[in-house]
Amino acid sequence: MHGRWLLPVLVFGLVMVLAGTVFLVWRTYPFIFSRAYVLRIATGPLAGEGGKFVTAFRRELAAAHPRVRVEVVSTPSIAASALALKNGEADVAVARRDDPNAAEGRSIFVLRKLAAVVLVPAQSSAESVADLAGERIGVITRDGAVDPLARALLGFYGVDDKRVVQLAPADLAAALQRKQVHAVVVVGPVGPGPIADAVQVFRKVTRKPPTFLDLGEADAIAARFPVYESIDIAQGAFGGAPAAPADDISTVGAALLLVARPSLSNYAAGELTRLLLATKTDIAATVPEAGQLAAPSTDRDVVLPAHPGTIAYLNGDTPDLLDETMNYVYYASMFTGAFGAMAAWASSLRNRRQIRTLRARIERLPTLLSEARTPGAASLDDTERELDDLADWFVERFVADEISAEVFNSATMRMTHIRELIRRRRAAEMAASTPAPAADAPAAAAPAAAAFATDVLSAAVTR
Repeated sequence: MHGRWLLPVLVFGLVMVLAGTVFLVWRTYPFIFSRAYVLRIATGPLAGEGGKFVTAFRRELAAAHPRVRVEVVSTPSIAASALALKNGEADVAVARRDDPNAAEGRSIFVLRKLAAVVLVPAQSSAESVADLAGERIGVITRDGAVDPLARALLGFYGVDDKRVVQLAPADLAAALQRKQVHAVVVVGPVGPGPIADAVQVFRKVTRKPPTFLDLGEADAIAARFPVYESIDIAQGAFGGAPAAPADDISTVGAALLLVARPSLSNYAAGELTRLLLATKTDIAATVPEAGQLAAPSTDRDVVLPAHPGTIAYLNGDTPDLLDETMNYVYYASMFTGAFGAMAAWASSLRNRRQIRTLRARIERLPTLLSEARTPGAASLDDTERELDDLADWFVERFVADEISAEVFNSATMRMTHIRELIRRRRAAEMAASTPAPAADAPAAAAPAAAAFATDVLSAAVTR
């Protein structure tokens, strides 16, 4: 009884499972369904931090792997790139680890480290930030805003905002000449950038390179602000003679990362990590800062942890394409089997319910037969109405293919016998209630009574 609808349901379920499998494969390995795999990377100005790297990576990638195409999503700043990633406008973005908009992302690669340094004139007697108590401290700003790393550094040492003097890069020379500040906080990469520019201004104004204050509390600062880390700057990292800095120093820094959205497939993230490592040397030939490129930490408890696909590649566990596809097929087959079992179970429940209902209907027929034998016109009327309802129910179920022809024919035959018995009972009762017309009526009634008895007996035998 259930075969009519069970097969279409199973077919529909199988089609849905296969469609879902194809969709998952497409999300994981989109390049299988297209001639090129387009990866959207959000980055700030191409001449700034991250922009030059993305440009060089795009060029090397086009030459080595033409099927993977990088589409640059240009933004006004690194902060705007992180926002584009959060809004789903890019698959990957150049973002800082301390940017809240990148907090839900996953690290793919470390592009470079940004350090916060405290510079004082060479003739200053200060040897630590504590020696600057009560002094005015300049902070090099971009677009009129204090860098979050510089703000965290000043906050750790309890520097009051009244003592902070915001300086545009172009105002640093005048502030040093007029001795408006006794120290300067600068955030930038180790290499070309804001720190190197500030060092040159110090050399020009004071005729000597600045002194880099060693932050002995770097580890404590990193512990208080987990988005930052303690880093070391080697002696002479900013060149010149005398070298700057004069000795190795410790400070705090923020990582500039290539961050992916969490939904980026593991295969795509692992492949992107592999391509970055493969092209690192070629990129460094044109962009010296690329020498700082590094794989992210695989620790899962760090802020902005590495993407699972990147971790798998770095650990040598990159899944094989065939293995991954077979996994999807295996999962699809398991789901199909479970779906079929559930459908069969539901069908079994429905069949049992239908069988109970059918049995209850059939079991009413002997009762109706007994009622048909009971004298009384009212009883016969009720019995006939219930027979009509039963007849309608059996016809509906037979047309809907919910009962077999054998069951339908058997029930119909029984109901026909009961109807015939009711008809004869009605005729007999009507004849009995009619007054006798003449003296010879008993002789005429006798054959009628005999005929009724014969009909009842025949009906009983036939039943």
